[in-house]
Amino acid sequence: MILFWFLAMCLVAIALLFIIPPLFKRQGNNNGIDRTELNIAVRRDQLRELEADLQNRTISQEQYDQARMELERSLLEDVRGTPTTSDAAVQVIAGKAAAWFVILAIPLVSITLYSQIGGGSAALKPQEAQTVVDAEGHQGTIQDMAATLEERLRANPEDGEGWVMLARSYYFMQDPKKAVAAYAKAVELTGGQDPNLLADYADSLALLNNRSLAGQPTDLIKQALALDPNHVKALWLAGTAAFEAQDFASAKSYWERVLPMVAPGSENAQAIEGAIAEAGQRLGEAPVTAASGKGVGAASIRGVVKLDQRLAAQAAPMDTVFIFARAVNGPRAPLAIIRKQVKDLPISFELNDSMAMNPAMKLSGFATVVVGARISKSGTAMPQSGDLQGFAPQINLADGKDVNITIDQRVD
Repeated sequence: MILFWFLAMCLVAIALLFIIPPLFKRQGNNNGIDRTELNIAVRRDQLRELEADLQNRTISQEQYDQARMELERSLLEDVRGTPTTSDAAVQVIAGKAAAWFVILAIPLVSITLYSQIGGGSAALKPQEAQTVVDAEGHQGTIQDMAATLEERLRANPEDGEGWVMLARSYYFMQDPKKAVAAYAKAVELTGGQDPNLLADYADSLALLNNRSLAGQPTDLIKQALALDPNHVKALWLAGTAAFEAQDFASAKSYWERVLPMVAPGSENAQAIEGAIAEAGQRLGEAPVTAASGKGVGAASIRGVVKLDQRLAAQAAPMDTVFIFARAVNGPRAPLAIIRKQVKDLPISFELNDSMAMNPAMKLSGFATVVVGARISKSGTAMPQSGDLQGFAPQINLADGKDVNITIDQRVD
């Protein structure tokens, strides 16, 4: 028996020789900040390549927007997963503590376990063994990543690229108030020499101001075009601003410059063709057939909206109901919208070009759309936490089918 215990202690000592050194070596791996900076530099280079491809017309605006969003998401994931300086310091301390704990605990636990189950009578049966699996995913939501980025910017408020990503995250989350604040900080830190940033800032300001581009948004658009006269989004916004100011000739001119830069036949191309036709009609020109082969004419959607009874208690009779349509692959702003009240539900509705928020962005400019309804507690069209909403599957306007919408979701 004495020989057994001697051999057991030798085996424990050998095991410790393999386990302990790596735990002490962990204190030298405080490279989180360097890795974060490297990730940012790589993503910045990739973004510059994308912008160059867009300007050289080797990719379309749609491809650029999608690729840019993927780059920003991947960088947010990288930043979210990289330890900060304080995190690394905690890991160093934890590594030393773990090493001493292992030194003391392994021999003690080994002896105790053997004394209890070493004879075999207390051994677990196979069917009693259980593996615990951590099913929680590592993919955070945009909201989670934005919160993480906010925390890092509090520690490093001079990170211009970080503010750009945060602003675009808020824009994606449809929170124009926070997006505008972040864009303002980003422009201040980066010197306002990026036309993409200026155009996005102008767009966010318009969202915050009932889609109006008058004033500061127009100034930002002019700055973007001074830096890049062929910037697609800035040209589109410039046309929209001119149309809003009833300068239809300038609006038509801006949009005609944009049209060759987007993929022929795409929904963006159809929207631009429709806008050009609308501006032309305001100038007294005869209606023309769009280059895509689809005539520019009136469009309408009919359907019925009802409220799921499971959510009825969460809505008051006087709450505002917005019924709207928006493009599947275009801007998120509604192409047509009407306002009702909960007491009117269920209700039949019709959306058409006369209900457009912007005369240059109509239903007739798009082939496929999504139709939805939202009960707004605040009475504003922007979704807020606590609102109730529902959507119909995307529809092809040419089919002329009626839609049925059930408000059955809560906005969190």
